[in-house]
Amino acid sequence: MKGINWIGVLAALAASQAIGFVWYGMLFSAQWMALTGIAVSDGESSFAMALGALQNLVIAIGLGWLIARTGMAGWVGGARAGLIACVFFGLATMSLRFIYGDDNPGLVPIDGGYMLIQYLVSGALIGGVRLGKSPPA
Repeated sequence: MKGINWIGVLAALAASQAIGFVWYGMLFSAQWMALTGIAVSDGESSFAMALGALQNLVIAIGLGWLIARTGMAGWVGGARAGLIACVFFGLATMSLRFIYGDDNPGLVPIDGGYMLIQYLVSGALIGGVRLGKSPPA
């Protein structure tokens, strides 16, 4: 875990949570619940949100490791690393739910769109946010 930008990881975690709140809580809440058949109650959502935050932390740490290992630093380099990780790992893995499972294909743009934005923004923050010094371009 050497070389990980932990300040960027924390910024990415906060941004992922905020993006998820807007995406699933405001923009696509009704559509997502209709397509999944899930109605979120207060008790269930607290536990699910804690697990979601943990998952976002794991993603941010993984992106931090990838960015440190590849040298894809800076805002653009980090976003590029996020895009690569999203397409080749995140979206490819998510697609199994639709290939072998019975998830509603209407979820692809909702869940895939969130994932793409999350990885791009997280990568940019991890690559670009630095305390006390300017980030690389």
